[in-house]
Amino acid sequence: MKEDDGTGPPNRELYALLHLSPEASDEEIRRAYRQWAQVYHPDKYQAPHMKEIATENFQRICEAYEILSDENKRQIYDIYGMEGLNSGLELGPKLNKVEEIKEQLEKQKRMKEQQKMSALFLPKGSIVANLSLPEFLDGDGIMRGMAMSSAVQSQLSKSSALSLSGNLGVEENSGAGAASAVFRHQIASGSTIEFMGSIGLGSLIGVQMTRQLSLHSTATLGIAKSFHDGSINLSNVWTRQLSDTASGNIELLLGPQSSIGVGWQKKDQNTSAAGEVKFGTNSFGISARYTRRFSSKSHGRIAGRIGSAALEVEVGGGRKVSDFSTVRMLYTIGIRGIFWRFELHRGGQKLLIPILLSRDLNPVLATGALVVPTSIYFILKKFVFKPYYLKREKQKALENMERTATQVQEARKAAAKAQQLLENVANRKRNKQQEIGGLVITKAIYGNHKALKKGDELRETNDELASQVLDVTLPLNFLVNDSGQLKLHDGVKKSGIMGFCDPCPGEPKQLHVEYTYHGERYEVAVDDYEELIIPQIAHRV
Repeated sequence: MKEDDGTGPPNRELYALLHLSPEASDEEIRRAYRQWAQVYHPDKYQAPHMKEIATENFQRICEAYEILSDENKRQIYDIYGMEGLNSGLELGPKLNKVEEIKEQLEKQKRMKEQQKMSALFLPKGSIVANLSLPEFLDGDGIMRGMAMSSAVQSQLSKSSALSLSGNLGVEENSGAGAASAVFRHQIASGSTIEFMGSIGLGSLIGVQMTRQLSLHSTATLGIAKSFHDGSINLSNVWTRQLSDTASGNIELLLGPQSSIGVGWQKKDQNTSAAGEVKFGTNSFGISARYTRRFSSKSHGRIAGRIGSAALEVEVGGGRKVSDFSTVRMLYTIGIRGIFWRFELHRGGQKLLIPILLSRDLNPVLATGALVVPTSIYFILKKFVFKPYYLKREKQKALENMERTATQVQEARKAAAKAQQLLENVANRKRNKQQEIGGLVITKAIYGNHKALKKGDELRETNDELASQVLDVTLPLNFLVNDSGQLKLHDGVKKSGIMGFCDPCPGEPKQLHVEYTYHGERYEVAVDDYEELIIPQIAHRV
């Protein structure tokens, strides 16, 4: 029996098979097994082909019951799924208690994680190329300067990590560089200590300690000695979780360049915002940033900075072009001039290209620098990018269909066989509900949510999406209880229900149900793992 590999709550297929909640009691499991055994027991059927179908499904029911009715096996299944039961984790014969099994499983899992960590190597880097259009027009070349930085982090153990980094910067006829190392060690569950050192420009050595003061508060204290001027710098940062999505911090730096700053950050599913006020010995600054996600692939951003050395506004946006790559363009206007900045982010690598368009705040140039690229982007998005992405997604879907065609075909056959044995009971229940004006499922379709949006068009088209849905009217009528109600449990993937299957592996799915109750028509659509309880007044058409 295979578990689903897609996203969503794991290890729930056996619960779907017996039509149970993951929190079902032992008595509920026994009762569900008896109900399904009455339907699928091979001795109930005389025809050879029906007996064969019943035997196949009865074995599935028995396997699910054997696992879920055993406290130890159920505990393993809930944590690690069928893989934990079948392979897996080399449990000793002396482990009898649930707590012992769970502890041993966690130990085995930690050992595997540590093996992965020992080979873990995380590289990061950035390249910044500063360009200047005014200097290019004056014949001095377009490149103003360049900076590069690179860092690698290796997880030495579960509690220790080493980070090595270096940077190099060149501007006109001068340049500088530095190399640094940071060793981080977790000394307790809520405490870490870091030892750092750097050579080159700004050489220093220091130590920093972070401790979780409470469930919502963290403090960091650091001390560093500069080899450049011999000064000692102290730093203190207090961070407080203000809500589920917001946090604030206070930063205090004591040294030749003392400062105090107060910051705030907020991030939820579609938006993020941050602000900071900072006062130093000879400077001050206020900054704010707001980012909004328009879709899973695109976002917009606006930011502003004001202070003793800055006065500027920045607007722009970006788009995710692949699973690992994002491109972004930003427009900045301020006392330093008018800038474009192009960014490419791929994994842990960044390429940043700021372009100085003008040092003067020319209104015509400022307007054109904002309007022209924005217009070009929306034109390209509509006539080039969007058609390309739609074509690519369609191609990926077709490739996925071809790759899983055999698997889907076999699953459809198994679902059809399961429905065949449910048919008599489902029809009796449907007829009984019709007589008393109860709950009758008139149409139920499960599958690709894009196909379901087309509705009746599916009956009139040969589009490939039509093959990614399954009629599940019959099994849902079977699941209607004697009280005229139907409940599909939250967190349980619906493809595991008897008479269902996954018609489009890897694609997001929904269940669309049309039903009647007391002569009224109702309609509802729910996501794959979403709970469904009918009838409900809110579903009335």
